[in-house]
Amino acid sequence: MNDDATIVAGRGYIYFAPPNTPKPSQILDPLNPGPEWATIGHTSRDDLPEFGRDGDDPEAIGSWQNAKLRQTTPDITYSVTINAIQASADVYRLYFGAGPELVQPDGSVRIPATPVPQIQALLVILVDGTRFVPLWHPRVSLLGSDSIEMATDDFVVFPITGTFLSSSLIGGAVGEWAQALPVQPSKLGMPRPLPPEMEFGFKAQLFEAGEGEGE
Repeated sequence: MNDDATIVAGRGYIYFAPPNTPKPSQILDPLNPGPEWATIGHTSRDDLPEFGRDGDDPEAIGSWQNAKLRQTTPDITYSVTINAIQASADVYRLYFGAGPELVQPDGSVRIPATPVPQIQALLVILVDGTRFVPLWHPRVSLLGSDSIEMATDDFVVFPITGTFLSSSLIGGAVGEWAQALPVQPSKLGMPRPLPPEMEFGFKAQLFEAGEGEGE
């Protein structure tokens, strides 16, 4: 049992990049994962990103001699729903399925009669105090998934769902999630590298309060 492996998603940041953009080799600041990644901006605090799983349940199949000899491998689709609250060209494009060529000279977005899902790489960084955990998906098909919500006392909400697609970059898999790693500050209170046996692609490390938006 590892108490340090528990995560509270107190804050988070969502970034997109061209499809099959490699994951960052190291992230020291959740506000700056690298020049390839562009933030989607503000998202709802009340309705956080929801990672979904859709598909068949595994079933036990058996022989005459063993009623539960094997279990079937179900066909599963994974997705994430993001509730964006910025009225920006990037959000409009993802919600309405509009390609970059539909952004007009004045900055408005022309809404296509037939939406086309936008394929992007996705990086979600969960922030828990001075720890953060990156979740990376190299190919995600994004499109608006529900009605645009409006209220007189809250932000306009643009729900966007991304379906995780397989990527040749990672052998046909759909993504990689870093482990929740314990904070390991040095005597000077600065980040120090994690032991090699604890590294998982990209490293979750301590960042100092006051650097970025650390608490």
